[in-house]
Amino acid sequence: MAHPRLEALTHEAITRAAKHLAPGDIRKWSVVVDGREFPVKQLVREAANQLQTKDSPVTPADLTAHDAVRYLKRHGFADAVRYQE
Repeated sequence: MAHPRLEALTHEAITRAAKHLAPGDIRKWSVVVDGREFPVKQLVREAANQLQTKDSPVTPADLTAHDAVRYLKRHGFADAVRYQE
């Protein structure tokens, strides 16, 4: 079952998180938000953890890169997701 914070994500929450986040190292999957490129897991996890909820924080173990890509596509970032070999 998906983490409640991940299920509560919105496009706005992801965009808001990207504004103040320093991009980490990109391995394979990335997403471009407002001209800045982020690792998908980093951005989705940060956006979920910034939500005002009493649920436990999302940890790296709660989320795979494919999960993160799915959440990003669900919230309108399909054209911004990139795969790097």
